[in-house]
Amino acid sequence: MKRAFFSALKVLLILAIPPFLLLTNIDLLTSSAFVRYEYGRADLPPAVRFSPEERLSVAEKAVLYLRSDAGIELLGELKDEKGPLFREKELTHMIDVKALWQRAFAWQRILGISIVLLLPPLLLRREMRRSVPFCLVWGSLLTLILPLLILIPAYLNFDWFFTRFHQLFFAEGSWIFDYSDTLIQLFPLRFWFDAFRALALLTVGEAVLLGAAMFGCHKSIRGG
Repeated sequence: MKRAFFSALKVLLILAIPPFLLLTNIDLLTSSAFVRYEYGRADLPPAVRFSPEERLSVAEKAVLYLRSDAGIELLGELKDEKGPLFREKELTHMIDVKALWQRAFAWQRILGISIVLLLPPLLLRREMRRSVPFCLVWGSLLTLILPLLILIPAYLNFDWFFTRFHQLFFAEGSWIFDYSDTLIQLFPLRFWFDAFRALALLTVGEAVLLGAAMFGCHKSIRGG
């Protein structure tokens, strides 16, 4: 019975690593820092409606809306001489995006807490202690599958990948906008290609570092 219990703990630990790393990196990329980095790239298409300074200011408000408790009025009240910057359809989509973002990071917190809670029972038992680095190695190897699921279709046909991604999480047609709409002016397709690529590369890097470190630790424990 005990063996089955601790085996289940190890499996849960392995399975928690990939989504936790992926969601943590999405959190890192949903930031003003990443927006500023992207806007500094020469190959990012410029905005027709906004100056670089205006574009950055509005984009940072969009990020603030996602990451804070602010209501949609934060974006709805933004105006220029022609009227509101965001159409009603854009605001509705941003509400949907925020709901998805909040669900994702509720799961990230749950996964992080789960990892923290799973480690002590394994580390406190001498016969289980040696298996913890091994579990983390397997977790890192499993993590490498996720970036491949992002990178391969994204590089082969990003338009198809981007469409399927939105169809998976949003109502049909609710995420399609005109080129002149604010959301497209702020975040063109090239922005999202770079974001998905950065997400995959960050996750691969972390998985490799974690796997290498834990493999070394596992070998050291076995040698000891």
